[in-house]
Amino acid sequence: MAFQAFRNWIKKRFSRKQGQIPKTEPAPHAPVPEYEFSPMTYQNPFIPYFQDILEQLLEQKQIARRSLELVVIDAEENRDDDGEDMEHILYETVRQLNYLLVVTDRPQRYEHFAQQVYEENGLIIQTSPKPAHRGIRGNMVLDFERSGGIRAETIRRGTVYVPFYKRPWEIGENLDILVPVGYNTLVVGGILSAYFEDSRPIDEKFLKDRKPDRLEREFRKG
Repeated sequence: MAFQAFRNWIKKRFSRKQGQIPKTEPAPHAPVPEYEFSPMTYQNPFIPYFQDILEQLLEQKQIARRSLELVVIDAEENRDDDGEDMEHILYETVRQLNYLLVVTDRPQRYEHFAQQVYEENGLIIQTSPKPAHRGIRGNMVLDFERSGGIRAETIRRGTVYVPFYKRPWEIGENLDILVPVGYNTLVVGGILSAYFEDSRPIDEKFLKDRKPDRLEREFRKG
């Protein structure tokens, strides 16, 4: 019931949004093009849920929160929205960290943030240029690049590598979130369904900003 309600709600919003755009009818019997994933246009709809997702990733990978050594790979400079995604997650995560390294070619962007974190939490945020990322210390890497060359195969063996845009995050059965980790996928459950079980409203503004047609495509796949 919750799954069907969510699906109907997404379709209603998607139809309303599409109604504002002039439609071009396809030629008779013309094949409907299938959705093709592109890292350059993908919008990750699960950014607001990441703290809950992180807790399950740590549990599945048997990493204690106090032992988390987090490495964050900066987004490209010309993608402000991606930078906002990254900063949102950093601000939510940094209070519980003992180690944080930001791999970036623009360290000046994070000077104010690093100073603020040090004054509030005593955490020293380290930075490293992207060409020097190989072999760096850390047991979890959050990658916010789209077209950069930092990929799973360039990360130290045994490190949990989570790309936010290079592979799609999908919705599975029972509203599970399928999170790409390296070349595999981990199933994270109980996050989206909680919005129905606890009668909590879906964040409509977030879904609007994050292009709900992406979620519509996920539900169309079944």
